[in-house]
Formats: sequence, C-alpha cells, structure tokens
Amino acid sequence: MKLKVIEGALKEELLYRLRNRETPPEESREALERIGVLLISEALKDLKTDKTAVETPVAKGVAERISQEVVFIAILRAGLSLIPPAVSVFPKGRIGFIGTYRNEKTLKPINYYIKFPKVPGAHYIILDPMLATGGTAEQAVNILKETGIPESEITFVSVVSAPEGIERLKEFPKAKLITASVDERLNDNGYIVPGLGDAGDRFCGTEEVEVVESYGV
Repeated sequence: MKLKVIEGALKEELLYRLRNRETPPEESREALERIGVLLISEALKDLKTDKTAVETPVAKGVAERISQEVVFIAILRAGLSLIPPAVSVFPKGRIGFIGTYRNEKTLKPINYYIKFPKVPGAHYIILDPMLATGGTAEQAVNILKETGIPESEITFVSVVSAPEGIERLKEFPKAKLITASVDERLNDNGYIVPGLGDAGDRFCGTEEVEVVESYGV
C-alpha cells in the first residue's frame, strides 16, 4: 500500500489537541473534523479530471473538472467522525458503511453490517481514524475487492496509524493509505501508542460513562 503522511504546522496543532486527554469532546470533534478536511483533500488529489471550456469575467479559457465519482466508506462507529469533513470537501460523494467490532480477546475484527453503493469507475475512500492492528482495514479492502472494485481505486484514510497496521496493508500494493501520523507501536491491548485513546469514545463522548452494547449476532 502506498503510504502518504500529510505534513504541516496545522496538522501538528490538531494532532496535539486530539492526543491531549484534557481536550473535551466538543473540541475533539472540532479538531477531528478539521484534520479530516486535510486528510480527505489529500485523498482526492489523484481523482480523474476532464478539461472543459470556461468563460471567466475576463476571457474564455480551459479548466479541469473532476470526472470521477467518489464513495466514502465509514467504518462504524469511529469512521462516522470523518463523514462530515468528507462531504464538506466533496459534497457529491456517496456514502457507505461497514460495521465492525473488535473481539477484545483475539483482537480480530467481526463484521456485523455492510452497505455501500457500487458505482462503476468510482474511487472508494475508507474512513477510520485509527489504523491499529490493521485487521479491520484489511477486511474492508478485501470486501471492496470481492465486489470487483480495483485495488488501485481504494484509499484508506486514518488520523493515526501503527506500524503493525501499515505492515499488514502491504499486501495491497496498488491501494493508498493517507494518514496524519505513524505512531510508535501497539500496546498489549492492541491500542496505538501514544495514539489518542479510543477515537469512537472521544467522538461520541462515551469515555467515562457506561455504554449499552449489542451487535445482534
């Protein structure tokens, strides 16, 4: 998988806010949305374009317009946090979902919901703030490939990524990975170090409260 780590002072400031355990949920959401805009913008750079005539207030000219459709695939539930910046950057994008939870004993992902549009020629962007073990990402890419979507038309977007997850995605050499940080490692519980905690909890404001959880499987 082709790896791209975005750079810049704004990215670093937003990462600081996301990593800081004292950042309240509303500020975490804002920082996540803003860094999402940077990541999605990078993920859209290589979309196909067509040249078209344009008449400016000054003269006639030629411009390029995006000619390729985009499908954003949110990995539930944390991936929902990247949908608002995705559609703000590219409002015409279609949206799909892959519902996955992690078995806390085996750390393996289990899918419980899959629904996304299959659009010929579209580019698919998988959204998940955390690339940890890479198991969920691997499953998501394979799900898309099994429906006939070319590997070269798949991009995985994460905020922070662990080396273990990146290594696992090397089995997809034609796909792309866009991230804001490659962190140190995973701990014994499969969490990214230093990471930013549980992205889903921080986005949903469920870090310090009891959560009712049922997957229906």
